[in-house]
Amino acid sequence: MSDHEGNLRAADGDRDAVAETLREQHLAGRIDTDELQERIERCYAAKTYAELDALLADLPEEDRSGSARHGRWGAPLLLPLLPLLIVALALSHGRALWLAFPLAFFFVVRPLRRCGIRSTT
Repeated sequence: MSDHEGNLRAADGDRDAVAETLREQHLAGRIDTDELQERIERCYAAKTYAELDALLADLPEEDRSGSARHGRWGAPLLLPLLPLLIVALALSHGRALWLAFPLAFFFVVRPLRRCGIRSTT
């Protein structure tokens, strides 16, 4: 992000996304409870993108991909597809069951992995 973009004012959704990322980093063990609390307070007091970016600057970049500012998509975007899946299953008499597997990944596997729950196999 350029300095010019960093001076733009952040919205409530941006602060919420950064706060969620901070909570995920806390669950991953990268920041302790006291630091989480301090960063959350600074997050909700932040007025610009630069202030929000500073809260995430020392955390791994790949873990920020879930924030709204960085293009999060997943269950909320795929939720409208659920009725289509049900109709497809009904009309195909179960032969279109394979359609459920990609959606199961986004609704079940991906959220579990984001929460830190991994397969033990």
